[in-house]
Amino acid sequence: MSDSTTIIGRVDETRAVRAFVDSISDGPTALVLTGEPGIGKSTLWREGLRLAKERGFGILRCRPVDAEAQLAFTSLSDLLVDVDDDDLGTLPQPQRHAVEVALLRAEPDGLELPPRAVAVATLGLLQHLARQRPLVVGIDDAQWMDQPSQRVLAFVVRRLRTERVGFLIATRAARENGILDDVDHDAGLRVVEQQVAALDTGQVDAIVRERVGDALSPRDVQKLHEMAGGNPMFAVHLARAWVDRGATTDGSRPVPDTLLSVVADRLDALGPAIEVVQVASILGRPTVSTVTALLGSGAFDQLRLAESAGVITLDGERVLLAHPLLGSAAYSRLDSAQRTQLHARVAATVDDIEEQGRHLALATDGPDAAVAEKLDHAARRAAARGAPDASAELWDAAARLTPADQREAARERRLNVARCVFELGRPERVKAQLDDILVDAPPGPTRSQALALRAWAVASLEGFGPAVRCFRSALDEVDAGSPSEIEILQGLAWSTHQTDVRLAEPLARRAVALAELGGDAEQIAVSQTLFDFLCSLGGRGISIDAVASAVEVVQSSSRRLQIMCHPDWLQGMLLVWEDRLPEGLQRFQTMHADAIARGDEQSLPYVLFHVARTELLLGSWTTAAATAAECVRSTIESGQDSERPFAAVISALVSGHLGDVAAAEMEIVQGMTLAERFGAGPAMLELLATRGFLELSVGRFDDADRTLAEVARMANDIGLLEPGLFRYHGDAIEAKIALGRFDEAEALLDTARATADALHRPWLDLVLGRGAAALQAARGDLDGASEMLTAVVRNDSARQPFERARTELVLGTVHRRNRQKKAAKTALLAAEAEFSRLGARIWLDRARSELSRVGGRAASDDLTPTERQVAELIAAGRTYREAAAELFISPKTVQWNLSKVYSKLGIHSRAELPGRLKED
Repeated sequence: MSDSTTIIGRVDETRAVRAFVDSISDGPTALVLTGEPGIGKSTLWREGLRLAKERGFGILRCRPVDAEAQLAFTSLSDLLVDVDDDDLGTLPQPQRHAVEVALLRAEPDGLELPPRAVAVATLGLLQHLARQRPLVVGIDDAQWMDQPSQRVLAFVVRRLRTERVGFLIATRAARENGILDDVDHDAGLRVVEQQVAALDTGQVDAIVRERVGDALSPRDVQKLHEMAGGNPMFAVHLARAWVDRGATTDGSRPVPDTLLSVVADRLDALGPAIEVVQVASILGRPTVSTVTALLGSGAFDQLRLAESAGVITLDGERVLLAHPLLGSAAYSRLDSAQRTQLHARVAATVDDIEEQGRHLALATDGPDAAVAEKLDHAARRAAARGAPDASAELWDAAARLTPADQREAARERRLNVARCVFELGRPERVKAQLDDILVDAPPGPTRSQALALRAWAVASLEGFGPAVRCFRSALDEVDAGSPSEIEILQGLAWSTHQTDVRLAEPLARRAVALAELGGDAEQIAVSQTLFDFLCSLGGRGISIDAVASAVEVVQSSSRRLQIMCHPDWLQGMLLVWEDRLPEGLQRFQTMHADAIARGDEQSLPYVLFHVARTELLLGSWTTAAATAAECVRSTIESGQDSERPFAAVISALVSGHLGDVAAAEMEIVQGMTLAERFGAGPAMLELLATRGFLELSVGRFDDADRTLAEVARMANDIGLLEPGLFRYHGDAIEAKIALGRFDEAEALLDTARATADALHRPWLDLVLGRGAAALQAARGDLDGASEMLTAVVRNDSARQPFERARTELVLGTVHRRNRQKKAAKTALLAAEAEFSRLGARIWLDRARSELSRVGGRAASDDLTPTERQVAELIAAGRTYREAAAELFISPKTVQWNLSKVYSKLGIHSRAELPGRLKED
């Protein structure tokens, strides 16, 4: 049935195909056609592509074969073969280069590709194509797709949300291809699986008559249907065999055992020409040129014979098997010696180093140093193309074929396998592989590197506490002064700082000293960055300029650095801690854009965390909420479980500020469970600080006091003394004052002032000034408190809208208590307006509650000129858009100013506006 465009029967299946094509314009969808070999999946698959083409949809297609399953990115290459340079040019240059290298359109440039660079680029390319017109990605015989291509497409489908992309997949069984395994069916992609059923007798009869003619009687057709089990391909091949051979002497028809035997019978008719089918079945990309180069000039006539017999199809230069079973049957005719000889001939003919290496491995019976070396080179090539799964297989084969007297080389190759597997996000497999290597590995570089990698795997699986023990064990074995010692010290310092920054600092300092001895500028920059980071966490106030030289060194690096050793990341944090928020945000946004451009998905959760936090501090809370959600999503999608506590932190922090108490509390509980599991002390502290802020916000002062005291104790124990980390100081002081614990509040103020004097943090000056004034007011000195708060607001250079609004709220409260109604109203209205703009629901209610205590109505004289103009136009019946056009501002600005007018005038709708303006 695979060579016909006529569809006989298949009512349910064709309905599913049409529904699939109809649904693509509504968003991402997938139809998986499943069934046994020869049942008719390919015919339905082609029908889906035909319908999509009729509608003008874009089509990317591939039909992988068994031999291609071992070659990296062959299926992806087929899918993207017709994508032109203009479409590729829409990708950021690093992504475009990653795709071109993966698809062998360009050579590697020496830069390490992030693990998901090719996948990120493919996603961007499909999104671009789908914006132009609906797009179908068609994959027939998906069970033969190579692993790197499967991995890329699995990445793509998990991240589709609203794009007009449809995946039409034909495969023997859904579980035989991993593209759709981890799809979140509640998110973007809709998946439908359609079993392709057996045909009935009438349908089989129609197909046989169409292909073979009327040579068989109705009785033969009935028997044919029973033997074929409704499988059209089996029926057609069986019918042809019966027609060719005729009936037996007793009038019966031959009864083969399996479809494979029927196919094998068809191959018998080829005679010597079966050799071209055998060659085509093992070549990754069989072409006429390659087949004739292997078999000689007579091979072309054999190819034509095989084509006329319906066994192969010649598509220009490419040689395609009519069905994978034909290749399997032809290959099965070869005995072991013939297979070895054929693979050796192919290895000597093909140019691609990866394909050559695989055939050499199949042609080699036992250990062979030369073959192992070629496989090693092939593995490095695959790694440079961004295919760690393919390179892992090649290194594994190289290790197996390494002679017994080269044990260290074999261990190094097995270590490379583990590195690839770790890169693919499978730390549990890595740990087992490394344990196997370490059983008999003697002291030396390979053992040291294996120990270091094992410690990182343990960190991913079990947390930083167990990782510290692993790193220390590795450090005990490593040669002093070796490059491995530096790497182990860095890992040990990072893991240790989660529970004790003071113990981590000397480890990082030692790594710096060793790097300086080695003279490697890049290693020095990385080690120095880690040391500076730990010093800054300890409250040492590292200068931003101190990391400038490291930034320059790393920017020219060809290595892919872990984010925590990236000086740009540290510089961004230092800028935020010093309240240079716009500069800090710009730095993190640049890092985010760079990570996107390079396809560096591993760095995204770290960077997005700081982008969201800085946006929150700057008062862009709607944007911060979207960025926090993106941080959570990227953490889950990149499989970085140990970062999930920090994703919970930023999500809870934003929810808490917006006043979504239930969501924030749930995120805090979940985050603390994760932080405890992974031993992530900083995440635990951030979550506790967020809980304390939330408790203070809703007036649970006893709870807030206990929680924030725990934050202070833990921060001191761990050595996390940089005040910009958790920003709990003002909350802790306010909770003490609310509980009447004035002496304790003063003690907190004194401690925090010492830090503020040493580090010069403007936001800390603001919150401590507010706390000191609130304490003064609580003790009865309202005039002094009012004067102090007025000065704090006037001198504020932190420019953090939320903290300033909180200070205005305290100032308004003090004025109210001091019976200064006009001043109270001015401050409280300012606080109310800012809380309203931010979306700080709980704090907005507190400001309005204070305003209600002041009494009286807001006078329209309090309106700004813009607010008055907006109010008058809206009162006159203008729409937001009309008012915006008259005032040369945006409709959103009109809406925003109107909300402030309502607040100041004490009204709730535009219907009240004309009367209220007349009153004033």
